[in-house]
Amino acid sequence: MNAVGVDIGGTKIAAGVVSSEGRLLNEVTYPTADTRERLLSTIAEAIMKVQRGYEVGGVCLAVPGFILARENKVLSAANLEAIEGIPLKEELGGRTGLPVTVENDANAAAWGEFRFGVGKDIDDLVFVTLGTGVGGGIISHGVLLRGARGMGGELGHITAQPGGPRCGCGNHGCLEALASGTAIARRAREVADQRPDSALGRLAMVRTPLGEDVLDLARKGDEIALEVLREAGIWLGIGFATFVNLFDPEVIAIGGGLSQAGDLVSEPARRELRLRSTSPSRDLVEIRKATLGARSGMLGAAALARGENGEYVLTN
Repeated sequence: MNAVGVDIGGTKIAAGVVSSEGRLLNEVTYPTADTRERLLSTIAEAIMKVQRGYEVGGVCLAVPGFILARENKVLSAANLEAIEGIPLKEELGGRTGLPVTVENDANAAAWGEFRFGVGKDIDDLVFVTLGTGVGGGIISHGVLLRGARGMGGELGHITAQPGGPRCGCGNHGCLEALASGTAIARRAREVADQRPDSALGRLAMVRTPLGEDVLDLARKGDEIALEVLREAGIWLGIGFATFVNLFDPEVIAIGGGLSQAGDLVSEPARRELRLRSTSPSRDLVEIRKATLGARSGMLGAAALARGENGEYVLTN
């Protein structure tokens, strides 16, 4: 039986029909609406349009933010406030006539990589997505770890530096505040102020440096930009060491836009991981680049869709 996965982001909604083998059969995208009713209507329209002509057993929505999984409700979503508090199962189930479940977008992406991507040959995976923020998901012995209320796996919000930069969640020194694209851009602005004669300093006289600028300069060999990425890699490695000590994964997979930095970030992360985690896990864990790209959330959501009787539509 096929399932529909819907990846709901701050700017676009992507819906796809996925086969049991993980093959994307049909896909549609819509811009994300900014009011409750328009958002619900757009999601319902995307589901109805994409599944037309296919036999579908259920739908799963991958949504950013803190999810109450048992209630299929979004508790809070900083970049998508219109979706907060809506009983999505009832609202969208009634509009589409299909069983609807809800999952955190990073958990869905982790499950997508586990089922169909970089982790399809293993049982224990930590998936970390590096973009504007830091998200992730944990699969242990083939089970997605959600916690008591479905809010577990918030890897970006472990404290890596007490008293460090303020995070969007309100805490200080979260991994997200130190190793995300936003954190790299903030550090680039600090360095530009300290070193106005540097390439970043000269850029800052024209416009605000972005994380992409740091990556571009680093690829050209600029030492200041390379150092900014090394710092982010060190903080990331501190997080990785914590994940290894807690979960003993076979693989840590890196996805998101910052994964394009490759060894510029992952090599300092590997060194820090080995310094701070325990043997033999630190010697056996692999750091891999995720393989599904932007479709990981949609594919993972489809694989987490449940039918009328509560069973997964796409069986393992």
